[in-house]
Amino acid sequence: MEKTILVVDDSATMRQLITLTLRKAKGYQVVEAANGAEAVARLMGAPCDLVVTDIKMPEMDGLELVRHVRGPLGRTDLPIIIVTTKGEEAAQQAGLEAGANAYLTKPLFGAKLLDLVERFTAAPSGAGVTQEG
Repeated sequence: MEKTILVVDDSATMRQLITLTLRKAKGYQVVEAANGAEAVARLMGAPCDLVVTDIKMPEMDGLELVRHVRGPLGRTDLPIIIVTTKGEEAAQQAGLEAGANAYLTKPLFGAKLLDLVERFTAAPSGAGVTQEG
């Protein structure tokens, strides 16, 4: 069965890049959202197997999204990968502490992202936390 990935980024260009990477490499089904609030609505409307999110977005940023998924939505089993330009160690730590399973910095993330998506969608309950630069 195809795995469904939710890609969340306010940049349409970045959403398209991530979506094409996931579809071409492994044939994942991809659903897109332009911000955290839209992502929450998508998660409540249809199941997905993994979330890839940016941090800096309007309405609800990526850290708020991660906290909302882990808290009010109760989805501790859903793997979340943060992909952002914020490469500082404090930002990475904040993302992982919020509940993300992995943290990648833009722009060089293609192969690492695919590796993490494959690993987390194959693992039971999205096990593991990874910090990548």
